[in-house]
Amino acid sequence: MLEGFLVMDKPAGITSHDVVAAVRAVTGVKKVGHTGTLDPFATGVLPLALGRCTRLIQYLDESIKVYEATVRLGSATDTGDPTGKVVREAALPEADEGDVLDVLDRFLGEQEQIPPAYSAVKVKGKPMYHYARKGQQVEAKPRRITIHALDMLSYDRETLRIQITCSRGTYARVLADDIAVALGSAGHLETLSRPRSGPFYLDDALDMGALSEIVSAEPGLPWADVLLARKKGERVPWKPRADVQQALADRVLSPLRCLSDLPLADVGPEQARRVRNGGMLPPPPRGVGAGQRYLVVAGDDLVAVAEHGPRGGKALRVM
Repeated sequence: MLEGFLVMDKPAGITSHDVVAAVRAVTGVKKVGHTGTLDPFATGVLPLALGRCTRLIQYLDESIKVYEATVRLGSATDTGDPTGKVVREAALPEADEGDVLDVLDRFLGEQEQIPPAYSAVKVKGKPMYHYARKGQQVEAKPRRITIHALDMLSYDRETLRIQITCSRGTYARVLADDIAVALGSAGHLETLSRPRSGPFYLDDALDMGALSEIVSAEPGLPWADVLLARKKGERVPWKPRADVQQALADRVLSPLRCLSDLPLADVGPEQARRVRNGGMLPPPPRGVGAGQRYLVVAGDDLVAVAEHGPRGGKALRVM
């Protein structure tokens, strides 16, 4: 059975859940979860946890996200992206490239950001998009975010392409309009791609076309015909599930690679067995302070995620 992390390159036009459902169906792995959703119009890195590794999502360090965004200047939409209705228009900016660089510099560092109306942030127990779709206005509390870098990729007054390096929880849609307003205009995201999410990079990602070729018993078919569920008609024939799993095995990243920011405490096979049966954990590695996490490993096998507690090692998750 496949276990680990599979990095998918999500195409535009489908949801993150669509990708999860496709991978679950073709692999037969019952537990598949993504570590952070991408909007349907967005593309790029969508990390999936397979099998028992869904339990490890909360321990991943995805504090750094990288996005490449195209901001359409001159108009803002209710969703902040190309799927929404235009709600505000303004003249195109008069700024030159030097002015744009100065504006981008103003957005660097820690700051507060209010989540957009069309977001999954919950207010009174319901996601904000629930209210937005009914025309009801609610506002979530500002969130603390950090913009580590903002690089201008291109600019022609009508569009601004930027690369955003930011903390988890940053809404590029909000940032796009804020930057446009600072330039004396209005703006919304025209495109958005994520080349990095924490330890996961686009270079490691499998796109839907490549997955389709692995799965389909009839080569050369459009990936959507192969991978997306159909309400009517017969499904395209797939290769045997064992063959699919074998072909994907080399693309699945191990938990140790994905949690490589955490220090290791190595144990032998016998102690690993005792830990898995509820026995005492090894002491934290040198340099691990109180409340900090570390991994208990037996060679290349993850045994447990642990924390340095008042009495030594405390198991957070035993595999």
